[in-house]
Amino acid sequence: MRPDSRTPAPTGDARPLRIVQVLHSHGYGGAEQHALALMKGLRERGHEVLYAGPSDSWLAGRCAEAGIDHEHLAMVGMYDVVSWLRLRRLVARWRADIVHGHLLRGARYAGWACGRAAAVGTAHATTARKHMQDCRELIAVAEAVRRTLVDAGYDARRITVIHNGVADQPGGDRAALRRELGIGEDEFAVFNAGRFIPDKGQHLLVEAIGQVPGARLYLAGDPATDYGRGVQEAARGRAEVTFLGYRGDVRRLLPAFDAYASSSYREAFPLSLVEAACAGLPIVATDVGGVAEIVRDGQTGVLVPPGNAQALAAALARLAREPARAHALGRQARQLYAGQFTLEHMVTSTEAVYRRALQGGGAR
Repeated sequence: MRPDSRTPAPTGDARPLRIVQVLHSHGYGGAEQHALALMKGLRERGHEVLYAGPSDSWLAGRCAEAGIDHEHLAMVGMYDVVSWLRLRRLVARWRADIVHGHLLRGARYAGWACGRAAAVGTAHATTARKHMQDCRELIAVAEAVRRTLVDAGYDARRITVIHNGVADQPGGDRAALRRELGIGEDEFAVFNAGRFIPDKGQHLLVEAIGQVPGARLYLAGDPATDYGRGVQEAARGRAEVTFLGYRGDVRRLLPAFDAYASSSYREAFPLSLVEAACAGLPIVATDVGGVAEIVRDGQTGVLVPPGNAQALAAALARLAREPARAHALGRQARQLYAGQFTLEHMVTSTEAVYRRALQGGGAR
């Protein structure tokens, strides 16, 4: 087996660990959802978990709701000495075993302030700079991210690919949900959820859906951004486009739809696609970053080139014309999720990386 794609293996030390999770964020996205799910999963496995990050963040609020301890850490820029000292004292006072930093800034502070604890960093994007070099072990959320790290000069023996995972949870009743959302009985309903930023490319979906007979596009997310307002303007007067606004119940809604579409220009390994696969939806997505690791072209969905509304439209139109094929792709997406992208797999694999880090980690 290649060292850069090794499967984490647990060690003989099964004692509960004390783990500090470090993430600088004021928003709500895949990294934040990943970190929250990981903290909950680790706690369920008997570990003690503490979150260090801005106290006014979405993640701090969710940690409070979940009963996960939180320490304020501002992390102003990459070299905030006050935050470094605060984190270093916290790690020592709390007698942490692991300091796990997410994204470049979190990993920078984790490696910088870990003291006698072992630092682990997770790269959530296909961009990498030399801010993770002090982490003993690195986690990449996709093979595409691992390649970025290796290209940036990181030792492949220190990197483990652990894909984002989500818990298997039932959605709502399909017929009731379609009534709730006003989806017609014969309508081919296409769904997309995400932030309204240019990288997500929702304007392409608006352009594409008009070329798919009998289809309607449902967009979840807060459009109160310059880009979002532009997408709304492009869809003005278009009956085949519905804006649902921010929805905290996306997973409950997924069974209502016939397909999931992603038009991103840049991704690492989006949780939204894992959730769609878990719900058994066929996926049409742009072939960027690690998307092909879950959207297997012709098996679990359809890959199209980024920036191509016509290709998106053609793929969606074929799914609408061939419901048996769409259902088969959805079933296979669900099977792939169950085999590789569950929350349990993500948490246990991460725990194995922690224990390896405590033993000294990979080559430096």
